[in-house]
Amino acid sequence: MKTLEYPKTDYLLSASLESLHTESLEWNMEMDFLYDEITFFYKLLHKKELNDRFPSAEFAAVERELIRINSEELDPIRTAIKKHESDLAAMLRSSSPTGEENYREEHRNLYVRVSDLNKLIRKFKKDVFSFVQKN
Repeated sequence: MKTLEYPKTDYLLSASLESLHTESLEWNMEMDFLYDEITFFYKLLHKKELNDRFPSAEFAAVERELIRINSEELDPIRTAIKKHESDLAAMLRSSSPTGEENYREEHRNLYVRVSDLNKLIRKFKKDVFSFVQKN
C-alpha cells in the first residue's frame, strides 16, 4: 500500500471556501511563529558564549542554513499566503468558477509548501540541538 505524502490535498478539492480561508489564517499565524523561532535561533547562535565554543566552519554552515530558510523559504511563503488571502477576496467579489478552481489549486500548492517548510525547520532544529549538544 502506498502512503500519501500529503493526504489532506484531496480534501482541499471539496472543502468550503470558508474552511480554506480559516486554514490560510492559521498558516499566517504559523508563519509568524516560525519567523519568531528563526529570530530566536539566530540570536541564540550569536550569543558570545555559544559562538566562542563552536568550530567556525560548522557555525557558519548552521548560520547559512538559517539565513537560507528565512530568505528563500519562509519569506516567500509568507508573501504567497498574504497574496492568497487577497486572491480569495477578489474571487469572492467576482464569483468566477474558474477563479475558484485556480484558488483551490493555489491553496493545495501552498499546503504542500507549508508542510515542506515545517519539515525543513524541524530538521534544522534537530541539527541545531545536536550541534549544541556535541560542543
